[in-house]
Order: sequence, then structure tokens, then C-alpha cells
Amino acid sequence: MGQARQRKLMAKKIESLDRQWLLSLSSKERAIVDVACRIHQRIVLEGGMWGGCYHLSFFLKRYLKRERNIDVDVVVGWVSEDSWTGVASHCWVEFEGRKIDMALSCTENPQVLPTGGFILLDRVLLQGMADYRYHREVPEQAEETLIQLALAPETAEESRQAHRQHRQMAAIAADDQAMDTYLSERTGGRDYRTLALLAVLPLA
Repeated sequence: MGQARQRKLMAKKIESLDRQWLLSLSSKERAIVDVACRIHQRIVLEGGMWGGCYHLSFFLKRYLKRERNIDVDVVVGWVSEDSWTGVASHCWVEFEGRKIDMALSCTENPQVLPTGGFILLDRVLLQGMADYRYHREVPEQAEETLIQLALAPETAEESRQAHRQHRQMAAIAADDQAMDTYLSERTGGRDYRTLALLAVLPLA
């Protein structure tokens, strides 16, 4: 099944969110669900953004704080899945310890990097091709694989760049002003205001 068709099917599923679950949420939780669903549908599914985990997580955090006065946490960590022994740097958002992940449901090449779920407050709304596990630190079983990638001549430079980016994104995630600067400097329609307009999110 092509990725475009997958996106259409996922968009339809989002429209049929479990009403009982929504009614059980607090007003803050419903606001988070509303904003995250708009971002996911308009920017990820319809816009086809892939590889945007840092970007979308920073945007969600800053939008919720600036426009809805809701505090959430950005986590720059790692994900793993059963098709390989390593981990990949990844970014997601948490509210009271529950995950919100809008990025893994769209990847550049699902045959190489399988899609993951669209997760809202730990609830998997859309299932991906892989069941990813989330880690704040590199798990022990993946350390050897990362060492091998860092030492092999054909992957050493890519490994260094990936770890450098991970450290840079973790530093930005720890500083609200740095996130604002990051989002204001993006080009190609990825700045804060344009993302809000694309997701049909009101601005004060």
C-alpha cells in the first residue's frame, strides 16, 4: 500500500476518535488532543512532513504554552524496534508523563524506516508498521550497535552527525527561548506562524 493511501486511511481514522475517551479527558487534555490532531492531520498526513519529530515537538510545546497556557515537556530521547538492534534519536512530547508523538506515522521510506503509531496521551490512535519502544537514555542492548556504527568507516561520519544533532536538539529542548528562536528561523514554511496557519490553529 502506498504512503499516500496510508495517509488517507489514517486521516479517516482520526475523524472517528473514541467519543467516550474524549469525554473522559480534562479540558487541558482535550486542548492538547485538538491541537496535536490538527498538526498531525494537516502537516504530517496532508502535508507529508517526515523526519519532523524535533520540529513538531518544539512547535506543539510552544503553541500550547503561548496560545493555551498549557505546559508540556519535550523529551529528546531514543526509539527502538524489533527489526534491528540499535536505536534512533527521536523527540516526543509528554503531558503528566503520557506520550504525544505526531511524527513517526510518516517516514521517508517505510520499507527502510517503518512507520510508527500516532500516539496521544499514551493512546495509540493510528497503528504503524512497527511497535516502537521509547527510551530517555540509550538502552544497554543498543550500546554495542552504536559503537560499531561509530567505528565503521562507512558509517562513522553519519554517526557523528547524528549524535551531534541529538545533543543540539536536547539543548534546545531545555530552553523555551531557544525553541522560539529555532522556530522563528526555520524556512520553507516551517516557521511558527506558518505552521499554525497550516494546522488551522488560531493565533492570539
